Amino acid sequence: MTPTSPVGATLIKGGTDTEKPPARATRLGPLLAATHLSWAFPAAAGLTLLQARLEELDPATKLTHFAVLATAGAVTALVSNITFGLLSDRTRSRHGRRNPWIAAGGLTAACCLSAASFADGFAGLLVLIVAFQIALNAMLAPLYAVLPDRVPSERLGKASAWTGLGSLVGQSLGAVAAGALVTAPTLGLRWLPWLVAAGALLFFFMAPDTSSKDLARPRISLRELGRGLLPPKDADFFWALGGRLLALLGINLVLVYQLYVLTDHLHLSTAHAGPVIALGAIVSALATGTAIAVCGPLSDRLRRRKVFILAGTAVMAAAIVPLVLAPALWSFYLFTGAAALGLGCFGAVDQALVAEVLPDQENRAKDLGFLNIANTMPQLLAPITAGLLVPAFGYPALFVLAIVLTLAGGLCVLPLRRVA
Repeated sequence: MTPTSPVGATLIKGGTDTEKPPARATRLGPLLAATHLSWAFPAAAGLTLLQARLEELDPATKLTHFAVLATAGAVTALVSNITFGLLSDRTRSRHGRRNPWIAAGGLTAACCLSAASFADGFAGLLVLIVAFQIALNAMLAPLYAVLPDRVPSERLGKASAWTGLGSLVGQSLGAVAAGALVTAPTLGLRWLPWLVAAGALLFFFMAPDTSSKDLARPRISLRELGRGLLPPKDADFFWALGGRLLALLGINLVLVYQLYVLTDHLHLSTAHAGPVIALGAIVSALATGTAIAVCGPLSDRLRRRKVFILAGTAVMAAAIVPLVLAPALWSFYLFTGAAALGLGCFGAVDQALVAEVLPDQENRAKDLGFLNIANTMPQLLAPITAGLLVPAFGYPALFVLAIVLTLAGGLCVLPLRRVA
């Protein structure tokens, strides 16, 4: 595709798109990266900042309250992602099916998370975090559908790399910001969320979609919506869902609890842990960017996805081993760098892989919503698992479980038939 060719349109046979939207091929990838970075940055920082804020409010209940916050947020995100995916599939507007939801969701999410900085009790935090997850997933469900909507299969690896680069680098930079603001969490929670709004508006204006007003209007009733919320019956779909879920749950058992691993397992003070998280995040960003830049385009050239998923999960699992065998600060840094390489390799092709297993092109956003369960369920299961396992058996048991789950997630891609 030349730089002057528009992106999008009848890219997958059987799809409903008939015209390519006006965004250019050379622009869509960077815009996807910028938009995914804009939400991943404050979302990643928010995890650590919420933990720090809960510690300020009541150190004795921080683990329990964070588990409740994470659980409520993950359940809300799970339902919201599927629901808003279905609604965006059925949206008819002159701005297309996806862009109106992306803009409205991003603006509302920024308002909700920023408002959480003013909450002076757990109940207020809980309500606002749930509202934030609803709004954020109103943005994310249609945003993830942009990839299969507008990108041909032979370029999915490169486009997936841009998406992975944005979200993974955003997470790394969010950790840097969290490390710098860990002693002043309300400040970070107040201002960082506005990056979400900026990214959503940037995508809305710079990557316009074609009008969907002339597309057939499906029936919208409570019964039809209920049927639409059922997952497709497809073996490849469920293997891809299970693999992503297990792999991300495994690595998130460690990543979500970086602050507590440093303070409770390695016995650092909160003030000392902040710079460690920040430095580790810089290393992570460099390693992630390198892995994504290499693996995404290479997967397109080789026309292979599975090998990169297998390699990425194997490296992530290996990265956790030093934390089990030698609980020291150097092992945390080694974990941070190696896990980022593996996660970058995994993330570079993961979106391409799931785009290629979608069985129904008429319901892309809704079906991607089910696949995105694997992005939200680890946030639900990781705190619950850690809350049960760590008090009884300690952090080493958590790390061993993380290794097993990550490896199992990689092996789930082997039965896929529609993906090489």
